[in-house]
Amino acid sequence: MAHYVICSVCGKRFDRDKIQAVKSGARRYAHQTCKPDGEIVPLPQIDQDYVDLMDCIKEIYKDEVNYALVKKQIKQYQEEYNYTLSGIKKSLVYFYKVKGNPIDKSKGGIGIVPFVYKDAYNYYYSLFVAQSQNENKNLQQITSKIKEIIIKPPKIKEKIRFFNLGEDEEVDDE
Repeated sequence: MAHYVICSVCGKRFDRDKIQAVKSGARRYAHQTCKPDGEIVPLPQIDQDYVDLMDCIKEIYKDEVNYALVKKQIKQYQEEYNYTLSGIKKSLVYFYKVKGNPIDKSKGGIGIVPFVYKDAYNYYYSLFVAQSQNENKNLQQITSKIKEIIIKPPKIKEKIRFFNLGEDEEVDDE
């Protein structure tokens, strides 16, 4: 029985029973000649930004995620708007965690990203600028110069007033 496989290195189809093959993954094979000394080629690494984005989406949306829609939207935003995966993640964090907006109207997708991407960019850019300006400052010197003055507001006691709705009834205040 022939076991036809596609070489994971050169991409050519061959019968692994007739030609010497080396296992290069769980269900992948390669020619012995393509693989010097029969070493196993590591499988391609998944992009860490993509993993972080999907973890963030799972954390924000919990069980209300429509993964097919989300993947389609991610691909669309990358192709049409040239958005980065980390930019999409930061937009979602900005809109839902920083701004505190509810996820009711999202319908399991990330359609809000094009509308808040620029605002999120400006927010994170201003944080970066503030951090870079304060990087070399000594906070102990600054805090020693500032004196905190706390003024307690005076306590106001309101008297309880009763309203007499009926003319026959009389109500005592005390």
